[in-house]
Amino acid sequence: MKKKIVLSICLLIIIAIGLYLVCNKNNGIKDNNIPDINSNKIDAISYYMKLDLDINMKSLMEEVEIEIKNDTYESIDEIIIRDMTPSIHAYNKKNYNNDKQKSNIISIKSNEQQLEYKIEKESIIKVKLNELLKPNDIIKLKVEMKTDIPDRQDRFGYVRRKDGYIYALSFCFPYLADNKNGEWILSPYFDDGESRSYDLANYEIEIKHPKDYLVIATGKEETSDLVTKITANNIRDVAIVVTNMMEKDTFEVEGIKINNYYLKSKYTDKYRKLTELVIKDAIKVYTNNIGKYPYEELDVTPLLFGFGYGGMEYPGLIMTNATSFYDGTLMDAWSLSDGLSHEIAHQWFYAAVGNNEYSEAWIDEGFTTYLERQLFGLYDGEAHKYLREIDEYAPSIEDNIKSRDELIETAREDYKDKFLNTTPDNYSEEQNYGETEYEEAYLFLQELRIAMGDDKFNLFLKELYNKYYLKEVNTDIIISLIKEHDNSERINEIIKFYFK
Repeated sequence: MKKKIVLSICLLIIIAIGLYLVCNKNNGIKDNNIPDINSNKIDAISYYMKLDLDINMKSLMEEVEIEIKNDTYESIDEIIIRDMTPSIHAYNKKNYNNDKQKSNIISIKSNEQQLEYKIEKESIIKVKLNELLKPNDIIKLKVEMKTDIPDRQDRFGYVRRKDGYIYALSFCFPYLADNKNGEWILSPYFDDGESRSYDLANYEIEIKHPKDYLVIATGKEETSDLVTKITANNIRDVAIVVTNMMEKDTFEVEGIKINNYYLKSKYTDKYRKLTELVIKDAIKVYTNNIGKYPYEELDVTPLLFGFGYGGMEYPGLIMTNATSFYDGTLMDAWSLSDGLSHEIAHQWFYAAVGNNEYSEAWIDEGFTTYLERQLFGLYDGEAHKYLREIDEYAPSIEDNIKSRDELIETAREDYKDKFLNTTPDNYSEEQNYGETEYEEAYLFLQELRIAMGDDKFNLFLKELYNKYYLKEVNTDIIISLIKEHDNSERINEIIKFYFK
């Protein structure tokens, strides 16, 4: 009898486990009914890239091998690759009257066999596989292409000055389109923001470049003769700066190696000191309040983006705007401090905790703006003291608090019916990218902080970071986690105001 009971119990357990696995296999739903966006996907495991920079022709030859795994439950016969360079060139032609730039795919192969492909909407490349890619199988696709580098002060482009060149190489490498739950995510190119992959992968890169040019990149660099090798693991994107105009300071913060590059000008000393202090204070504050920085190194690279442009973030690398310190007659220290502390914060929200930057930009930009203003902005450290010394217009801590409180007071008036979960192509006439994804998202988080109280809100922030460290989140996941910490009527009203 005992033996029968034990067997019956074992059978019930086996049936229960089987039902659980079937349910999760079919729909990927967790106990809280939030889909797991970190599984059931076509996954880019690694990229091996051979690049050749031609500074005479202002072009880049690329050979990119992508290792792809089918982590879904169905066989597939098509892979989608993204190449944003035609969209960038089209944008430049429309807005800067530059019709000389072009890029083209030379070939796409697997096991040295040519694959058929079709280009749609400039940036979408549908590749037909020679045979089905079954669940758990891996394939390697090799994409060969050539692209012209725009004469533009931007994330992808070059600038020329009397003392040399700066080449910014990003958004110009072919990559696997994001795929969640078996569906391809095909966000359009978006020049005001980002629409790149948010999947993690490992990178090995070799780039040929001219003698006496310095290569600064995501990950670790090692230069021998005219080739620099780059290694970077668990990253969402890669950026490379090639220049003969920069020098660097190296120091350590919280166990992280910092390479702080700079341009020579009459404001060089002030730039070097301010950026070093901002980097040190920001990393300490974000580490203590949120969690650990995800990589061993951080490169901070000055670019000449022009006035009114903040900077750009990549995993382990930041492009900060040094225009006023190099080209300007009056340095804008306040903007540099704000922009740099913001881009550093992106190492926590975007690099570590990822999200779809096109459809849900409020996540990385909102949390980053919160870190910049609430944590760094109200931290009375050495950076703020020095900033006030060299910039008479820079705000005090009290000024920052007053500015924050004034924004909170008018949030309901300014952002009524402007919902955060709206993509840029569906904005109302009253909406724009900067206000929605930065300002409104920041105020949503401030309203949550006030309603929840500092202690509870800070616990929510830390749990969000630690739980989804080197993973991806979406709006549903974040709202679910908020309600786990506080599901009060007030919190639900705040959520209802900002999301439709």
